[in-house]
Amino acid sequence: MKVKEVDRTANIAWSPQPQVPIFLAAGTAAQQLDASFSTNSNLEVYALNLTESGHDMPLVASLPVDQRYHKLVWGGGAGEGAMPSGLIVGGADRGVISMYDAAKLVKGAEDALVLSIDKHTGPVAALDFNPFQANLLASGASESEIHIWDVNKLTAPMTPGAKSQPLEEVRGVAWNRQVQHIMASTFASRCVVWDLRKNDPIIKVSDSTSRSRWKCVVWHPEVATQMALASEDDHTPVIQIWDLRQASSPMKQLEGHTAGVLSVAWCQADADLLLSCGKDNRILVWNPNRGGGEVVAELPTSNQWSFEVSWCPRNPGVIASASFDGHVSVHSLMGGQQQAQPSSRVEESFGSSINAVANQPGPQVTMQLKEPPKWLRRPCGASFGFGGRLVTVEQVAGVKPTLYLSTVVTEPDLVADSAKLETSLQEENFTDFCQAKLLQLGESSQAELWKYLAASFQGEASCQSISQLAWNTTRGNQTDS
Repeated sequence: MKVKEVDRTANIAWSPQPQVPIFLAAGTAAQQLDASFSTNSNLEVYALNLTESGHDMPLVASLPVDQRYHKLVWGGGAGEGAMPSGLIVGGADRGVISMYDAAKLVKGAEDALVLSIDKHTGPVAALDFNPFQANLLASGASESEIHIWDVNKLTAPMTPGAKSQPLEEVRGVAWNRQVQHIMASTFASRCVVWDLRKNDPIIKVSDSTSRSRWKCVVWHPEVATQMALASEDDHTPVIQIWDLRQASSPMKQLEGHTAGVLSVAWCQADADLLLSCGKDNRILVWNPNRGGGEVVAELPTSNQWSFEVSWCPRNPGVIASASFDGHVSVHSLMGGQQQAQPSSRVEESFGSSINAVANQPGPQVTMQLKEPPKWLRRPCGASFGFGGRLVTVEQVAGVKPTLYLSTVVTEPDLVADSAKLETSLQEENFTDFCQAKLLQLGESSQAELWKYLAASFQGEASCQSISQLAWNTTRGNQTDS
C-alpha cells in the first residue's frame, strides 16, 4: 500500500544501500509541466521514516538547478571517505550531465555541485553506476553515444567501442550484476552487450518477429547471462527475458500490460521479483522465473501513467514510483489496500470542469504477494527429536528444501538407555528389559520397583505381584521394628 507521497513530477533515485537514514532524491522531470505551468527546476532530497504516520516525507535538501532531468541515479562516492554519501548524477537536455556531492547537498553547502559537463549530443536519458567499481558511471544519449566516466578522474570519458549502427538514441544502459566488465545498452530496435575489456560489442539482441520498441534493460541479479527488455510500443507491451547463451529468441515473454511498458526494475534481494509500470496506469510485480512469468502482485496506482519504478536498496520491501499526475509515491510491498485519488492540484487549476470526474471513486487495487519474499523466508531450521536425533532443513531460492538427519550425543549413557527402551517397546520383550535393569541396579532402592514391574509382565502376574507386595510389606515392618 502507499505509505508516503511527494507532490512532484520528478525522476527519482534511492540512496545507496549503506546510507543511513534512507533518502530519496527527486529531480524535476524534463518535458513535463505541472498544473501551475511552472518552469522552475529543483533537485531535492527527502528522508524516509516509516515509523512516522502520514504520507508526508520531510524535505532535507532543495537546490534550484538550471535544467530538468531525463534520468537520475545515486551511486558510490569518488574514493573512500571523499564522498561518504555518494554522488547524485542527473542527465539533462543538450548533453548535460550534472554531478552532486550528496553529503554536501544534504548539509546545504554551496559547493555541492561537483561537475556539470556537456560531452554528449542531445538529452541524456541513460545512466547507471557500476555495482563493483563505484567510481565508474555509464551514460548514453543521442546518435548512439555511450561514455564511461571515472568519477575519481573527471577528465575525458572513454567509450566502449565504435558507435553502434545505425545511429539511434541510447534509451538505457545497465551494468551486469555478476561480471563487472559487461554492460548492456538499449536502442529502440536492439540491445547491444559490450565487453569493456575488448572495447567491443559482443552480441546484439533484437526480435525481428515483433514490432517492439525497447525502452529499458535490466540484468538478472543472480544469472549473469540473463536480462529483461521492456517494450514501450502499445501494440507489443511486453517484457522479454533473454539468455545470451541462446540469443536467437527470447527465453520468456511476460504479457500483462495492455499498453507500452515504460520502466522495469529487478529486485536485487529476490530474483523472483520484477517490477514494471506502463501506459496502462498499472504497476505489476512479476515472478519471471516461474513458468512463462506470473503476476504475483499489483500496486495501487494513480489516474496517470507511472514512468519510473525503483526498489529501495536498503529496504527491499519498499518501492518508489513516479507518475505524470505530479506524484512520487512510496509503496510497501507487504500488502494492504489503497484507493487512488485524483490530483488536488489539477482540481484547483481547472476548477469545477473536472469535479464530476474527480468525485468518482478510484479503482480499488489489492496488493498482496502470493508467497513471502526471499528476505523474509527462513533460510534454515532445526528441530530435535527423540534419542538425540536432529533434523535440519536448508532453503535455497528456486530449489526444493534439503533435509538432513543427524544424531547429536551429549549424554552417551542416556542415549544408550533410551535406545534399549525403544527396542524393547518395539519387540515387546518387557520382562527381559526389567531383568536387565535389575542386574544393573543390584540391591539399590529402585530395584524393588523393577522387581514389581518384572512380575507384572510374567505369567500368573497377579499372584507374583501380590507375593512381591507382601514381601515388600514384611520387609518394611522389620525395618521399622
